[in-house]
Amino acid sequence: MSSRWVRCGGPDRRLLFSETTVAKLAAHAITPEEVRQVNDGDRVVIANPRPRVEGSVLMIGPTHGGRILTVVLNPEHVDPGAWHVRTAWEASSAQISRYRRDR
Repeated sequence: MSSRWVRCGGPDRRLLFSETTVAKLAAHAITPEEVRQVNDGDRVVIANPRPRVEGSVLMIGPTHGGRILTVVLNPEHVDPGAWHVRTAWEASSAQISRYRRDR
């Protein structure tokens, strides 16, 4: 797969999806559209407790269908406001509790 990136998201946080990331999302039965819904909705963003990249964050929030997802985002250092989506999964009970507490 190539390293082509696709932009998606609102003006405060533009999301970049690689073809590899789209395949990772599909393996978790998650679409880029659902990640965009989390980004554009009522979400919380916290520091990634186990970052592989400095500045990595977790974005936790609901999709339009009611699923609560956790999305790993890494900052794009050349383009402030843009974030690389690395992966996502159904939020754990602890992550859902954090979302409910912090929003």
